[in-house]
Amino acid sequence: MFRLESKRLKREFKNTDGNFYASQIVNSYSSMNFIPDGNGSEFVVRFVDGNEFSSKGLRVENAGYDNDVLVFTFEEYMGVQVTLKYWIHRDGNTICKQVVLNQRTDEAVDYVDLESVGIINSKTHFSVDVVEGGQISDFHAMLGQPVYVDSLFFGCEFPATENRIIHGNATVRYYVGHSVGKNFECPVTVMGAGPDNTLIGVRNAFYEYIDFISTPCKLRFQYNSWYDYMKKITEQNIMTSFAEVYSQLKSHGAPKLDAYVMDDGWPDTKAGFWSFNKKFPEKLTNVTKLCKGMDSHFGLWLGPRGGYSKTDKIAKRMQRAGNGYLNKQSRDICVASSKYVEKLGDFLVDTTKEFDIDYWKLDGFCLKPCLDEKHDHAVGGYEDMYFVTDMWHKWIALYNKLRRAKPDIWINMTCYVNVSPWWLQWVNSIWIQNSDDVGFSKNIEKQAQVDSEITYRDARYYDCLCRRALQIPLKNLYNHEPIYGNEAHVDYTDEEFKKYIYWCTVRGQALNELHLSVNMMNDSKWTSLSQAMNWQKDNFDILKNASFIGGNPEENNIYGYISWGKNGDGVIALRNPNNEETSLTLTLNKLMGAPESLKDARRFNVYCKTLSEDDTVYSYNDKMDLTMKPFEIMIFKIAKER
Repeated sequence: MFRLESKRLKREFKNTDGNFYASQIVNSYSSMNFIPDGNGSEFVVRFVDGNEFSSKGLRVENAGYDNDVLVFTFEEYMGVQVTLKYWIHRDGNTICKQVVLNQRTDEAVDYVDLESVGIINSKTHFSVDVVEGGQISDFHAMLGQPVYVDSLFFGCEFPATENRIIHGNATVRYYVGHSVGKNFECPVTVMGAGPDNTLIGVRNAFYEYIDFISTPCKLRFQYNSWYDYMKKITEQNIMTSFAEVYSQLKSHGAPKLDAYVMDDGWPDTKAGFWSFNKKFPEKLTNVTKLCKGMDSHFGLWLGPRGGYSKTDKIAKRMQRAGNGYLNKQSRDICVASSKYVEKLGDFLVDTTKEFDIDYWKLDGFCLKPCLDEKHDHAVGGYEDMYFVTDMWHKWIALYNKLRRAKPDIWINMTCYVNVSPWWLQWVNSIWIQNSDDVGFSKNIEKQAQVDSEITYRDARYYDCLCRRALQIPLKNLYNHEPIYGNEAHVDYTDEEFKKYIYWCTVRGQALNELHLSVNMMNDSKWTSLSQAMNWQKDNFDILKNASFIGGNPEENNIYGYISWGKNGDGVIALRNPNNEETSLTLTLNKLMGAPESLKDARRFNVYCKTLSEDDTVYSYNDKMDLTMKPFEIMIFKIAKER
């Protein structure tokens, strides 16, 4: 009998006469045990020709401990010998597993099921399914999500595995597409434990693990030039905007900006690779000097696929220069090309070092897989997954290279990627993937522009978090807000702007890019912006734990965001997107994320036009009856003291 025990989990393995048995999984955190049924196996190796084998019936040749790692080596079969390794994760709670292959033959491996857990005995289970309507293929959009079985979660450290329930098994499938040779280490899988088998309980435990492995995600404010000038930026107008924004925020008492960001408009699109155009004769020397003088940092945009206009021409120029290829399927730069990714990595590192760049907005990756077999990347597989696996391994290597050059750099990974929480090992934030930069809902025919914009953004959150059910902490989602610039074609009254800017604080995002134009602002708007930023800063330890509640905003349902901090304080933000008055009752219970320790807390108004504060106190399981006027927002802090 071999045992492996973390603070929350215990597994036992038997090797009887060479036969391998994995026993029940004991969750000491929830006092719930799970027994995988016999339909699963510890691994499955499938070849391109359709042949496959699993751990079932394979004899174990060697078993034992290598320091703190439990190792089982199976007999060779079909020219492949499999070794399983198990150990306790650095967090002390989670159990890790790795499949290692040694292959004598040249037969190409299609995929390896790193986990195949039979779930017939489970009472509850959850996985993200293929959902239509994303910006990349529906299949690729759901890659890299966790699977929940009873009070357990499963997943893989590589963010592009297919993790879902397939034919009654909780499966983690890693696509390969080639023979593997000696000592081929598959990505590490993880199994973790929640306090119960509710979705919110397991998800919170999963987010705790994700937070442990992630790059830092502190609250961040920065200015971005895109909706001020778009591509019409010059060295002079960008420096003018930077200086004016700095001056106004400082004079109104706003928190210091972490960076001033220059978006698209700087690249020489006629060159054979990324370089600065004639509008920036000194490249970034003068701009970055200005940022340092304002006690801040500089951030820069770059579009890996070539940006968003004339991408095919840009790609062809790079191809002629020998620096990459055209992806004919998406008419842009082939972002899986080894030569391109390697050269781009050098450019990012060199530019970061030369100008002390603090933030990279990497904007636009793989819209469609490239099918050209002559390129220096893999092709083929189910849903072109050989290409996807190869591509993302190269980008992970690029991120590692960039972080070695500057460990604390903020990397924002935007369009055409899968929203996997395991990306957060390398990047700080990921774009929501289902939205325009700015948009306006038509749920109500006659409504203010600001209400239409808020409904649009929150409907995208509903789509991401509820309809698609993507599992990612909201603090790591990037959403473009706030936007109040010349090129966005918005116009809000001072009170509308205040309503808008306070609502922008409650979604939980750590990265806040101020897409502003100084000429559109006035003293009242600067004051509201500064007050909202300060409130967000003071309460981010609560807001970072936000979750979406309620229905679809575009179906006129009341909805909102609810957050709770470790000290038991909370923020409740509610909105009525309808043109009719609506009543609701909130119960401060587990489903609302409220801690059971909640007792005698008051409701303080952060932004509320219709309710005055009183001495009513709330404890766990208490109800809060509210009536919301058309398009009203209410933001409350729940605490014993303001």
